[in-house]
Amino acid sequence: MRFDKKLYVCTAVFLLSCLLVSFIGEKITQNFALAILVGIETVLLSLFLKKRTVPNFHKRQVALVMAAIATIMIALYLMTGIKYGYIKTEFKFAYLTNFLLPYGVTIVATEILRSVFLAQKSKIITVVTYFLFVWIDFLVLCDTNVFANYDSFMAAVGFALLPALTSNFLYHYLAGKFGALPNIVYKLIIFLFPYIIPIKPDMSEALVSFLRIVMPVGIYLLIHTLYTPRTFAVAKRNTVLQAVFTTIIVIFSAIYIMLVSMQFQYKLIVVATESMSGEIDKGDAVIFEEYDKQIIQVGDVIVFNHDDNRIIHRVVDIKKINGQYRYFTKGDANESRDSGYITDTDVLGIVNLKIKYVGYPTLWLRSLFE
Repeated sequence: MRFDKKLYVCTAVFLLSCLLVSFIGEKITQNFALAILVGIETVLLSLFLKKRTVPNFHKRQVALVMAAIATIMIALYLMTGIKYGYIKTEFKFAYLTNFLLPYGVTIVATEILRSVFLAQKSKIITVVTYFLFVWIDFLVLCDTNVFANYDSFMAAVGFALLPALTSNFLYHYLAGKFGALPNIVYKLIIFLFPYIIPIKPDMSEALVSFLRIVMPVGIYLLIHTLYTPRTFAVAKRNTVLQAVFTTIIVIFSAIYIMLVSMQFQYKLIVVATESMSGEIDKGDAVIFEEYDKQIIQVGDVIVFNHDDNRIIHRVVDIKKINGQYRYFTKGDANESRDSGYITDTDVLGIVNLKIKYVGYPTLWLRSLFE
């Protein structure tokens, strides 16, 4: 059998095995199955495919740098508890056998596999294995009921899939230049510390997801800058352009996460009904300022809670009775105003801006689960 045939056969077997593990419905069983699968694949493929050596100086130095970065990231993450408060997490011996052990094996074996695949210098295999390793990280981070409903699916996308995409870009870069060791050290620290440390900050999942998405980009830029020699002006210019482009993406991502996380003064919500059509249509997104006793006037569009739903309607009348403001609201497209009234405790915010059409993907995804 020719060498390139071996490569593609090995990749196909690895792909099929990962897909089969995806159908295991019990999380603990899936953890062990994935660990055993990747471990066996590592041994077999290391025998069949050629390996590549990396200079020990760079490999060990970058591994130390990645360990330092991981430690600093964890320390900064824990320090955010000063602002958000802390949640006590209970350590159970079962975590050692059900999570720490299989995750540790999976991480080590996965990164050895990655370095072996990348050593083949095949663009097709590089791309295919990138998505394979994204899928493995997705399986590790997610529960098995990802597709149970819209909320669980979107949580999985934000907390697992998007971070896996940016993280594996970093892991591919490090494995291709410095071998498996830097990734193994970094991932063991980052993935396993939540099961060891007895507390965690009470930070929203949206903010945690954002940090998991952008941090690999920053780490890549740091390592790339430190360990890539610059000898030509063109190369320097390309690096600057790359840094500017990445910074712009990170800034816009930060703004978006800040809005959808509902943790800051300005928030974003997608309009799911046609009650405000003409002014605000279904599928639009609105940005609103959190209500903090601002003056609300007739004509303002506000966001408020009603029967556990967020409503976006216009204030059409205000009455002050016994020192309490009562706001009467109506959707612009509705024939009559809303029944009853709302008070300051119901108001979430005042709409400042609408963005046309950007909410349609969210509505479409939600409809798939209905």
